[in-house]
Amino acid sequence: MSRFTVLRLAGLCGLLLNAAAAIAAEPAPLFQNRFFTLSQGTELVCATSQQQFTPTAVLAEIIRFYEANHPGLRKQAVAVLTDHQNQDHLDDLAGYREDCANNIAGELCVLEKYWDDREAAWRALALFYDTKTVVKHSEDYRYEVRRFSADHLRLFEKAIRKIPAFLRQSISRAKPVDNLEQEIADKPTVMQELIRDAFQEDYKNSIWQDRTHPLTLVPGIGFRSQTVAQVFSGQNLIAFTVKAFDKGKEGGTYRDIGVQYLVDFRLPIVVHEIAHTIDNFHFWNGRDDLYFFYKYHKISNDEEIMKIIAEAKLALWPSKWFEAFEYLGEVNEGRYDGTTQEKLAELVAQYILIPERLLLSAPAAYQWLREDIFRGIEYQGYDRCTVPLTKPLNWWQYATGKMLGQ
Repeated sequence: MSRFTVLRLAGLCGLLLNAAAAIAAEPAPLFQNRFFTLSQGTELVCATSQQQFTPTAVLAEIIRFYEANHPGLRKQAVAVLTDHQNQDHLDDLAGYREDCANNIAGELCVLEKYWDDREAAWRALALFYDTKTVVKHSEDYRYEVRRFSADHLRLFEKAIRKIPAFLRQSISRAKPVDNLEQEIADKPTVMQELIRDAFQEDYKNSIWQDRTHPLTLVPGIGFRSQTVAQVFSGQNLIAFTVKAFDKGKEGGTYRDIGVQYLVDFRLPIVVHEIAHTIDNFHFWNGRDDLYFFYKYHKISNDEEIMKIIAEAKLALWPSKWFEAFEYLGEVNEGRYDGTTQEKLAELVAQYILIPERLLLSAPAAYQWLREDIFRGIEYQGYDRCTVPLTKPLNWWQYATGKMLGQ
């Protein structure tokens, strides 16, 4: 990261760290989770992509609330939300700033051009101000990396609202991995290459003055182009392979499982991935160095908790989400039985999204999650929806899908 970028971020960090001691006229500090509040009911899970997101007019109110009496905050926030090292990105941003030089919106104009969409820019800024979540383009500028749109930001907003604020606050304390090469030096060459390939370049960006890193969502290609979305151990950056990810949107049809989605089932994917970041940082004190892979204490490698995870009998989704997005080899006798890390992420996701089913199939795991992870917070899930979640494919959809190999 350039010295200029560090200084820009340091300026914002100074505002955040000193917010409590700010002048009397200044409002409360950032990241209050005041507007994007926790949703424990079914209003978000039973929705399509066109429903239940915050209207643009309210986004403007959120931005005004946080920027009041904070001169320069918008410029510093946009610097975080557009923080890149790739020269193509830097050239684009320089051009945007030149185009916006006389625009009254200032840096918000730059963010709108960065997203090529006003709503996307406003939602990204509002989410950052209220929840300390960074959503941006990939550091990789290649054409095949499809970018997020306003549609994705609406979905991310819904997913964030399914995660309690105290869990997201622990995620945001993540520290960058500075000593990767030193830590992997004693591993076989093949393993070193795999680790380097897995480490996202984007993770080096948007680092705070206190050496922490906000939860960050970016588009990518996916590890060996085989994954819909991914989080790596020691990181809180989630990379989505957009084309594959969007197959979970309402209207998606699956010949092999014979259903069409009627609600936006990308939501379980995001919740599952955020669960991986909770796994990574739940026990971390926010100070010590974290190293790649399994050299630190995670939920999924805790000796006592691993027994709870192993014994949990996870039900399948009413949407047949597992069959569509997980390896069939991990589905046994109508239940999910993946690796420990994946099973833990699914336990957390099922607690949020199909809690009624999880309580019946894995009561001990449900009680552990309720008491030790969610601090007593409980949810209503997909089984409470009054609208259909899926519908069977008709013969034409099935035949067309077979012809196209879908």
